[in-house]
Formats: sequence, structure tokens, C-alpha cells
Amino acid sequence: MKKLILVDFDETLYHKNSMLVFTRWYFGFWRYYFGLLCLSPILIAYLLRFSSATFTKTKWLSFFFGGMDASKFKQIGRTFSKKRIPLDLNEELYNYLKKEQDSATICIVTASANEWLDNWVDHEKFMLIATALSYSKDRFTGQLSGKNCNGKEKVHRILQQFDLTSFDRIEVIGYGRGDLPMHGLSK
Repeated sequence: MKKLILVDFDETLYHKNSMLVFTRWYFGFWRYYFGLLCLSPILIAYLLRFSSATFTKTKWLSFFFGGMDASKFKQIGRTFSKKRIPLDLNEELYNYLKKEQDSATICIVTASANEWLDNWVDHEKFMLIATALSYSKDRFTGQLSGKNCNGKEKVHRILQQFDLTSFDRIEVIGYGRGDLPMHGLSK
């Protein structure tokens, strides 16, 4: 039996929002909370559903990381993935995935970015479908390259990556509102 496991990262496999943890880990307490204060109108609008996740994410990334050298940004992400991600994993789910790894294809499908996840995913030998970020002249623009990998976009990206008819069983694990469309792929 050929099995595919599609699992969300933030607040599913990882107990927290990795973009927020990544930002605080790199910038520290004071700079992080200063940014929260500056971005509070946008964050409140998002929480009240007056602005989209994509808009809010690009404002966050632009404020904190916009203009950063691409190689520096990617190096920060690699270091974060080694030192910080293992500390906040959902151990029960992680152990389940490792147990299933020999008999299933496991793909992390997330709105988080490749930059702070791909090194960890490669190390764990999982596949990754994530939000891509935009660069210009070797600098991070603060923008996304393409659509935010959330909601229906997760399904779109999964269908681009996999021929679902080739799997006998598809298991979807995701606890967020943005994972609901992905659950429709279960069989």
C-alpha cells in the first residue's frame, strides 16, 4: 500500500508559529516587541479578519527582514532550523512521522518559508511545500514569490507536486483554519 502523509508545520508539527519564533530568536526581545508595537494596527486588523494572512505576512517580513542580504538571511534560517526547531516540536506527532517514514511519503505543507524550514526538512528526509520568498539583487525584498501557501493554495501546490491517484491512502494532519481545504484530499 502506497501512503502519503501531508502535515502542516506551524501549530501542528511545531507547537508555535515558526515565523514569529524565528523573528524573536534572531532579533531578541526588545527589537521583536518594538516591531509588534509598530505593526500592531496590521496585526489587529488580521486578527479581526480585516486583512489577509498574505498582506500581514509581507508587512511583517518587510519590517523585520526586508533588504537583508540573501545569503545572510538563508544562513540565519539554517542556524535557526538546527538550534531552535527541535525544541518546540510536537513530539508525539514527530515520533509518529518518523515511525511511518519507511512506509510512507511524508510532505510538510506550510505557509512558513523555505528559508527557515528547508534545512530541517532535508535533515529529517521529509519533503517540503512552503511559501517562497522574493529576492532582488541578492537581497530579500520582504515580499512573497508567488502565492502564500495557505488554504486552497496548499491543495493547488500538492496537486502540482503529486499524482494523488498513485497513492492508496492519503492522510492529512493539520489543525489550523488554513488546513481545512487540504483535509479534502484524505482517502
